[in-house]
Amino acid sequence: MKKNVKIIFIICIVLGILAGALNFYAGGQQEHLQEIQEQQNARKQALGQLKMAEILGTDPGDIVVPDEVELSSMDNFIMKLNDSKSLLWVLAIDFLIIGVGGIIFSGVKAKKRASGQVKQLGSSNNVIGIVIALLALCLDLAIASPVFLTASNFLNVFQQISINFVVAVGMTFVIISGGIDLSVGSNIALSGLLMGILMKNYNVSVPVTIIVCVLVSCLIGLVNGVLISLLDLPPFIATLGTMSIVRGAAYTVTGGQPIYTFPKGFTAIAGRVGGIPLYSTIIMACVMLLGWYILKYTRVGRFTYAIGGNENCAKLSGINLKKVKCFVYMFSGFCCGVAGLLLTSRLDSAVPTNADGQEMDAIAAVVIGGTSMSGGEGSMIGTLIGIFIIGIISNGLNLLGVAQGPQKMVKGLIIVIAVVIDVIRRKASESAK
Repeated sequence: MKKNVKIIFIICIVLGILAGALNFYAGGQQEHLQEIQEQQNARKQALGQLKMAEILGTDPGDIVVPDEVELSSMDNFIMKLNDSKSLLWVLAIDFLIIGVGGIIFSGVKAKKRASGQVKQLGSSNNVIGIVIALLALCLDLAIASPVFLTASNFLNVFQQISINFVVAVGMTFVIISGGIDLSVGSNIALSGLLMGILMKNYNVSVPVTIIVCVLVSCLIGLVNGVLISLLDLPPFIATLGTMSIVRGAAYTVTGGQPIYTFPKGFTAIAGRVGGIPLYSTIIMACVMLLGWYILKYTRVGRFTYAIGGNENCAKLSGINLKKVKCFVYMFSGFCCGVAGLLLTSRLDSAVPTNADGQEMDAIAAVVIGGTSMSGGEGSMIGTLIGIFIIGIISNGLNLLGVAQGPQKMVKGLIIVIAVVIDVIRRKASESAK
């Protein structure tokens, strides 16, 4: 382990122990704080009685006003510690996890390197670190909000992440291939509006509506793939243009007006059975398993990794880049169609502004899950954990009363930090060769 890194981990452990010690010290002063509080309350009550007697013009009688409590600097310090107990516990747990976990991980890695067993570090095999981060996050929020650990809240979290869950599966393919898809939010919105138009205006059956609209979403993804693979447009530019075109189409098809009140057979998809979002869960699991199987056990999955890792080598190896890229973006479109189904069914309405900014949540989940923005590395399991991390962060910020503006700032900061960590990891891996 490098000396500077070891010092950082030791500092984290010391800070964690210090935060825990301060918390225990504040807890041991509860009786003293309670005495001060009682004295302050007695003085306030006596002053209130005197004021009431003055207003009513009555004799105050034997009311005795206690002397004002003089707080020492230590008393003020203890009171501030007592008000920050939750924060201190969170800091203590996080610092200790970072410090102890970092030393253990570095020690294991050093032993493997000494024995010649160490492998090139990839983001796809960093699942343990992501799981630890998820557990630490859950513990932090459990301390900050007692509502977090309730069963009803976890069911809400599971239903809230259903949209991002499905979208992130497709985004994983795109980012592993070295691309990006900014059109997912617009695709979801247009898909939902088309479902509403077909069912409300043309009385099309629910199954046919779903099939048609998912195919339309696949077609939008295929357009992205054609623009990128055949016309050699950068993925950012191609999907940015598609995002604006599709969002504009979503406004145009309904004149900006919402569509609501769909058939019961449609809204039941997002309904709950025994308090559990059963059908949504089944759909989410099927999409995840499909993505995992394709990525791990099929040729197109291996080709996706190859293209993201080194496109020129993949081309020289005989891989048809155009077909693979078209499939990747079409699969992302398919996931958008399924997400549009879940969102529209849950809201029982479709508006052009639906899923605005959804691409940010999907990218954040995929990057946090260990998929490299440079392409060629990533896993569906990591994405699954990243989805839960983003969903729990959003839920926790809502429970703590944080406004939407700061929430977007937090998500953006998370993406930046995740990318910075990936860059540092890649440089360290290259320098070790």
